[in-house]
Amino acid sequence: MPTGPKTHYKRVMLHYDVVVIGSGPAGENGSIQAASHGKRVALVEKEAVPGGACANTGTIPSKALRETALAIKQARNRDAHGIELKVSDHVTVPELMGRRGLVTAREHSRIRDGLSRAGVEYFRGKASFVDPHTIKIAAPGGFSTQDVTADIVLLATGTRPFHPPQYKFDNARVYDSDSILLLDRVPRSLAILGGGVAGCEYASIFAALGVHVHIVDSKDRLLPWLDAELSIAMQEAFVESGIELHQRLRATVVEPGERDVLVTLSTGSRIVAEKVLVAAGRLGNVESLNLPAAGLSATDKGILEVTANYQTKVPHIYAAGDLVGFPGLASASMEQGRMAMIHACGKGRSRISDLLPVGIYTIPEVSSVGETEESLSGKLIPYVAGKASLVGNARANLVGEATGFVKILASRGDRKILGVHVIGPHASELVHLGHAVMALGGDLGYFEQAVFNYPTLGEAFKYAAFDALEKLKL
Repeated sequence: MPTGPKTHYKRVMLHYDVVVIGSGPAGENGSIQAASHGKRVALVEKEAVPGGACANTGTIPSKALRETALAIKQARNRDAHGIELKVSDHVTVPELMGRRGLVTAREHSRIRDGLSRAGVEYFRGKASFVDPHTIKIAAPGGFSTQDVTADIVLLATGTRPFHPPQYKFDNARVYDSDSILLLDRVPRSLAILGGGVAGCEYASIFAALGVHVHIVDSKDRLLPWLDAELSIAMQEAFVESGIELHQRLRATVVEPGERDVLVTLSTGSRIVAEKVLVAAGRLGNVESLNLPAAGLSATDKGILEVTANYQTKVPHIYAAGDLVGFPGLASASMEQGRMAMIHACGKGRSRISDLLPVGIYTIPEVSSVGETEESLSGKLIPYVAGKASLVGNARANLVGEATGFVKILASRGDRKILGVHVIGPHASELVHLGHAVMALGGDLGYFEQAVFNYPTLGEAFKYAAFDALEKLKL
């Protein structure tokens, strides 16, 4: 039976080839990558369990709640006679997460086993720089410390929700994107301040649970970096689900009362909601690192600036994951950690692929990879857009989520696939079919000639290709 990672608390100085701080996706994968190159690696984690925000407070927990909300919505849409679905007035949000505990526990075991198999030595404690090559590890409670030295350091401490000073977070009326998962019950209404990824995901989740949701966002449209047609389709789906959008506005005052919260907007208008979620972005976890001792500093958002190889301005110190900013995705963080350590170990390829897929776990799901119509127009690249609706897709109808579309952007010259954009059921899975064809230099001909199982969501790619090919004839 595999044993857990080794734990040390010796006072003698220990030396490692690589020390990794943080056990989230970037730290986990970076440490295993370095160990696979024969390096002696230590990983330091301040929390009692590994996995960072991905496994413990963000990705897995929120997706667990989403799966429950989605199952309820799909069941309602299937019109199954004799089945009545209702969310209890007394159920807590943690109870609605269903398999969250099981999935998280398995993630903890997977991470520990992977580190152990790779020979990574594991330290529980808070890490801080003494100098650029020396790190002090303070054990929980601060009763003992251990100094270690390293030739290479990888910082992967992740981020936490940003708390704008004008809002008072009491976790009784006003929450952030971590504490919202601890709600004692599903509220009647929820005002979400911020229309970023977290705000959009939680808005659609709670709307599916029957909550009256408001989104207050300062931008013209939600997630404006997405292909515009995709972003607008998501907004339309939100409105159809009962979400109220307050765009090009800011919340200036948030006043918690005995039962509800009064939110005053920049126009002077007001929203009344039982609970408020402030989704105002995230801050890098750098305070305890003592960065000046290593010759480093972070931005006012706690973000570290890095090169294309994830080196900081101190060449032997690398940073990866959410700590280096956009896109802040677990998938990107994993690859960044690996690429940083491949470069540090001098072992070949050290650049992450330019084809970085984005998955947004709203209801409906949104995912994309490659160019958007706006980026192609800006680069003056002639293109054609082919689209297939999922409204008439048999598989989408069978699962009770017949909404959205698949869109392919292709070059007018050689018909090569330039971008893929999907909104609808399992979009984050579906996009990888287009992603693979793009990465291998494929064109519309693949989808035109491919035979898809029926019924499947994937067959929508064929009809999107047909649409594009018809437009090329015009």
